[in-house]
Amino acid sequence: MIQKLFLLLLILPLSVYAQNKISYKVYYGKNAEQDGLKVQVDYTGKNSSQVTDFYYSNENWGEKDLFKCLILRQEDNPEIRFEMQPEKDLVKIHHKNSKKVSFTYRIKQDFEDPNHRIFNRPRIKNHFFHVLGKNLFVVPKSFTEMPDDQKFEFSVEWIGFPADFKIHNTFASQVRQQKIKTVLWEGFYNSLFVGGDYRIYDFKVHDQPVYFAVRDEWNNGFSDDFLFSNLKKAVQSQRDFWKDYDQDYFTVIMSPTVSRKDSTFKGYSTTGSAIKNAFMIQGTNNPFNNRNSYLYLLHHEMMHDWIGTTIKNKHEELNYWFSEGFTDYYTYKNRLRIKDISLDEWMKLFNEEVIKNHWKNPQRNIMNYTIKDDFWKSRDIEKVPYRRGAIFAFWLDNQILMKSNYKKSLDDLMQELLKTCKEKNLKFTDELLLDLAQKYLDKDISYFFQKHILSGADIDLVNEKWINGLQFKTIDNIPQIQADKNVESKYILR
Repeated sequence: MIQKLFLLLLILPLSVYAQNKISYKVYYGKNAEQDGLKVQVDYTGKNSSQVTDFYYSNENWGEKDLFKCLILRQEDNPEIRFEMQPEKDLVKIHHKNSKKVSFTYRIKQDFEDPNHRIFNRPRIKNHFFHVLGKNLFVVPKSFTEMPDDQKFEFSVEWIGFPADFKIHNTFASQVRQQKIKTVLWEGFYNSLFVGGDYRIYDFKVHDQPVYFAVRDEWNNGFSDDFLFSNLKKAVQSQRDFWKDYDQDYFTVIMSPTVSRKDSTFKGYSTTGSAIKNAFMIQGTNNPFNNRNSYLYLLHHEMMHDWIGTTIKNKHEELNYWFSEGFTDYYTYKNRLRIKDISLDEWMKLFNEEVIKNHWKNPQRNIMNYTIKDDFWKSRDIEKVPYRRGAIFAFWLDNQILMKSNYKKSLDDLMQELLKTCKEKNLKFTDELLLDLAQKYLDKDISYFFQKHILSGADIDLVNEKWINGLQFKTIDNIPQIQADKNVESKYILR
């Protein structure tokens, strides 16, 4: 009896885990632009059934009607019947009574190029593809109903792709048979899969690989050497800052939305997003490319690996003043730290892009809760937490520097915050930061925080106290930093 019970206990976890495995075969096609990217899915469920529900998101990252990209053909699936229910993010597969279900679908680009306003829809041409994981792979609906921390095994095989057709994604580079063990929402569905005429470079930080994948020839000095060398500086400096070298795979993927060698295409846009093990950059490739915008984007998005990802918001938009504002602050501070910009350039950028733009924003004094309601509806409101949070971070950094007689800074607080969140498995809250601030300043700043972050009142920058050699002056009714050449040694603690 005991032996039978022991055997049952061994078998049960294996049988449960088997239901959390799914296989995909992605096939190469010479006419992928016309036919779409062909994907075969094979899944074994817990019980026999004649209908299996699969999930495919009709909306993702601001893109709507994504079912227009999902093609199921009867000729590809003669033995099944399917129902598409985009309003429910659902594909119902009718098949023979069985635990196993197998069918083929295609993912196709549904818009015409060039379009500099589309970032997150599948891009599929004969010579390359660029598709978010959530837009490429259907999963059993049962997967979406499991706990967010539930891990799955996703097998992905890339079949028939020519040797020179690169296969690269946020889980591996140039691997044609992948076993991906991860959670669904923050892992498999928070990813990017690319292939084709990408050029792939790599380097190591503390023996951990970092990859850079880029395609097309870029304008305005965006050579592979410029892009790759600046990526290396950013990765090395940020990992050194956080003293965090644990990530065993990381990649940056850079793709054009539009390519034009002349100025006939006037539109310009660039965006970056932190995703699983990676961040992706997309933008127009034309004579209007801006090198400073690229460097800002590079440092900002990579900082999100820690602020916003490892140190994760508990209340999302209500905490954007921190996850976006402090990220923005360290975007400028770390560029100064590694001599990517001079003190004068740092001062000019922070004055113009943060302080001046904030003071000119008609929405700058809104209450913090309003940001949650209208962040995605108004560009002015969207920018408030970035700049408000960055100015508050600058103030807090100065207060810690002065209190410690230049022995500690906001850097120390941030490193302790990372350690606390990782070791105690905590999410970021206002209270957590205020408790740490009290520790470093030996005083409670809750009133200051509520007045300037939650209620939105302007900080009186001109009359606040700052480190030696730094002050604010009002120019055209806007406070601006003034600093002497000795400030950097006090501001950046080595």
